Formats: sequence, structure tokens, C-alpha cells
Amino acid sequence: MSNVEMKRRNYVEGEEGHHMKSLVAATLGYAADGMDMFFLSFVLIFIIKEFGLTPIEAGNLTLATTIGIWAGSYVFGVLADTVGRIKVLSFTIFLYSFATAAIYWCGDYSTLLVLRVLVGLGIGGEFGIGMAIVTETWAPEMRARATSWVSLGWQFGVLAASVIVALVVPAMGWRGVFLIGLVPAAIAIYARLTLREPKMFVLRKEHLKELKTGLQNGTISAEEKEEYYKISGMPVKALFENRKTTITTIGLMIMCLVQNFGYYAIFSWMPAVLADKYGYTLAKASGWMTISICGMLVGITAFGILADKIGRKKTFGIWYVAGTVYCILYFFCFTSQEALLWGSSLLGLTVNGMMGGYGAILAENYSSEARSTAENFIFGTGRGLAGFGPAIIGWLATGSSVYSAMSLVFLIYPVAFIAMWLMVPETKGKLIA
Repeated sequence: MSNVEMKRRNYVEGEEGHHMKSLVAATLGYAADGMDMFFLSFVLIFIIKEFGLTPIEAGNLTLATTIGIWAGSYVFGVLADTVGRIKVLSFTIFLYSFATAAIYWCGDYSTLLVLRVLVGLGIGGEFGIGMAIVTETWAPEMRARATSWVSLGWQFGVLAASVIVALVVPAMGWRGVFLIGLVPAAIAIYARLTLREPKMFVLRKEHLKELKTGLQNGTISAEEKEEYYKISGMPVKALFENRKTTITTIGLMIMCLVQNFGYYAIFSWMPAVLADKYGYTLAKASGWMTISICGMLVGITAFGILADKIGRKKTFGIWYVAGTVYCILYFFCFTSQEALLWGSSLLGLTVNGMMGGYGAILAENYSSEARSTAENFIFGTGRGLAGFGPAIIGWLATGSSVYSAMSLVFLIYPVAFIAMWLMVPETKGKLIA
């Protein structure tokens, strides 16, 4: 193979064709995550009315989902590294698909809470597993772009949820929306029937098996014995195996926390703020969200391309600076309805374009025996803690306004910039194993 052909190749050796299948499955899975997650947000007003819920009880439905996501991130990331990526990926998609559909028949609030925890478990598990499969089948030159394409899935899932709600609620009521949750089960079937474990993962497992056999027979060296005990324990240990790795893990957690905090703080409150402050109708608030998501799609795509060209750290640095500056402009300088509406495209591009980079940078800092664990544990920790973002904004708004409190979100991006620059190594073009 010539140097030119090698450069153009976008898959890891031995993964011809399989890399595209893994990308499709991971992207569809993440799209289903976003769709199922936002079904609740879009129909919550109907659920409150039917079950006679208090604001606290309604909020607990979101909290139950967040707790499930947090737990699922930890549990299924570890399982994927121990029993296999494809099996666990399929199970997580089946789990949130059937738990979502079961809400159609739900007759009481307690059952609804349990089902939302199960939905969260599946959603929390799927992200890191899909990202691990993609990073282990795509070549280093294309890795950031591939994982950014997976990240696009969530945004398309949110858009799909808004369309489904608009079409289904008038015809079948709010329960019919959740019945659509069965559709992602087809993705799980696709993944189970067409995907195989990445060659990289299989080779690591075979190597571990050989070391175990040698240990039992007493035929391995002291160095091999040390290697066996290092890679055969709980995968989460690999995230903190030495001082350098621990610093990297903490730095990545800070980055993931900031990313998710900004997302939830802004996009959970902004439609309500626009309705209260400027009298936005539901349709116009939906328009704001749609324009924001379009900006996210552009930002995520651009991030992946640039990260493969100039490096992960430089690209994150550009976005952190842009996010800081644009949040100041958006919340302090934009005063008209038109500016806030159309300006949301750049808000989505800057503060959420960074989603295009996390899949790659998380995967590239850890080896195959702990890659799903790293993706899910680190991103899941950030996402779980950031779930309190809307509540923190509400607390800061005491005595002022939600809009004023939300405007302070620009302060978090310099924190992530410092953590990234000082604690996380550059991994562009890194050969992973």
C-alpha cells in the first residue's frame, strides 16, 4: 500500500467495512438516546396534569432519569470492557427502548419513577460503548471526525423527539409518544446481528487469556505477571493507575463537567426565560431550540475536522475562548428578540460544538481493556454532576432573575481551558491499543 493510500485509509487495519457499520450503529444509538431523553421534557406538562403532580414530583422524574444515567455510565462501561462491547451495547439499547415503551401502560407515579430510572440506565451505558467501538475501528487520522459524527446523533434525536411529539400527541395522546420508544430496539437488533467485537478488543482479550494460562502453569516472567495483574482487575483502576493518569482523568472530568453544565444550564432554562421575558409562544421557543441545534450540528462537525487537522488541545482551546466571548456577547449585548433568536445558532456552535471532541480524547488516553469504562465513567461523572446545573441557576436567580444568573455561565469555560491545557496531553494521531 502506497503512502498516499495509507493516508487516505480511514479504518484500522483489519476493520475494512466494519468501521462504517460501527459508526452507523453508534450514531443511531446516540440519536435514540437523545430522542428518549427529551420525550419526557416535551410531554411533561401532560404528565403533570394527568397524575396531578407537584413541581417537586415532576422534577423528580428528571432526577430519576439523571440518577439512572449516572449509574448506567459506571455499570455498563465496566461490563462492556469485561464481557464485550456488542453484547452490552445491544442490551443498553433494548433496556431504554422497552422501559420507554412501558410508560405507555404506566398507571401510577411510583412505576413511572422506576421506568425513568431504567431509561436512564440504558442511556447512560450506551454513549461510551458506542464511542469505544468507533475509536477502535477508525484510523487515527479520522478518529475525531468519526466520533464527532456519532455526537451529531444526539442532536438529530432531539429534533426527532420534537417532531414525533407534534405529530403523535394530537393523534394518540402523550402516552403514544413513549410507545414510539420501541423503534430503537431495531437498532439493537442491527448491532447484534451485523457488528462484531473490534479486532483490537479481541486481541487484548486473547492476550489476557494467554497471560492467565501462563500464570496458572507458572510459565510467564515477572514482567508478564505484573502486566496480568495490571490489566485483569477492575477496569476503573486504569483511570487512576499512576499520578500522571490520575491528573489526566481529573482534567477530563472537569472538561466533561463544564461541557454538560453549560448545555443543561442554558438549554433547560432559555426557552422558559424567553417566554417570560419576551412573551415567546411555544412555537417560537421551539424555533429558538431548532436554530440552536442547527448551530450545534455545524459546530460539532467543524470541531471534528479541525481536531484531526491541528490537534485536540488547540481545537478545544479555540472553542473554550469562543464560548467565553460569545456567552458574554449573547447575554450582555443582545437585547432584541431577533438577536436572541438568530444568535442562538452561534450559541449552539460555540458552547456545544465541543461535543465533537470528547469521544476521541477520552478514548485516546486509555487502553482497550478500560476504554468503555473511561468513556462512560469520565463523561458520565461530568454529565451526572452537571444535571444539577439548572437547579444551581435557579438558586443563583434568587433575588435577581434567571436570565441574570444564566449570563454567568461564561465563567466556567476558562476553568475548563486551564484544566485541559495543564492536565490533559495532546493525543492527535496517537496509535491506541
